[in-house]
Amino acid sequence: MTKAKITLREGYRCAPDGHTIVTIPFGETVDGKIAEWALADRAASRMFPDMETKPAAPVERKRGRPRKGAK
Repeated sequence: MTKAKITLREGYRCAPDGHTIVTIPFGETVDGKIAEWALADRAASRMFPDMETKPAAPVERKRGRPRKGAK
């Protein structure tokens, strides 16, 4: 399923039911056909599912001489 975040400052206007226009505010997360439409109109940025839940990589240190005072 496609997910997107609305990036237009004035919001994104569409008619998902075909007869009533809805304005989706800036920063709102949408999915389904509204997300597809907003992406096609360049009114949103795609959200990838692994970006939200992926933990940060551990920081690696170079091996070499121990720090001063470390045992």
